[in-house]
Amino acid sequence: MSVRDFGYSVSDQRAVDLDRKMPDELERVYLQEPSLRNCIACGNCAALCSAGSFTGFQFYRLNVLVSRGLLSELAKKAEACMLCGKCQMACPRGVNIRHGIMLMAQL
Repeated sequence: MSVRDFGYSVSDQRAVDLDRKMPDELERVYLQEPSLRNCIACGNCAALCSAGSFTGFQFYRLNVLVSRGLLSELAKKAEACMLCGKCQMACPRGVNIRHGIMLMAQL
């Protein structure tokens, strides 16, 4: 019997476990900017992002990386932000995106 390739594979679970303890450096980011917890990953910030047009930068995806505890690529992606502030005007939850990005870039 041969193995059939159906064109897909099983990937790692990507759900955010809200019960697990967050790494200390991420906890400090959330303590310094508590509004980051209000992000619902709606994508309004990405729709207006000037840097996103050129680099694929999307803040809400950074925030998801933080909540998943994936630090390896976080600082590099945060450096793509131009800190123009247009995203903050579009955020329906009032997240202080610029401050959050500056904190994430320091990790």
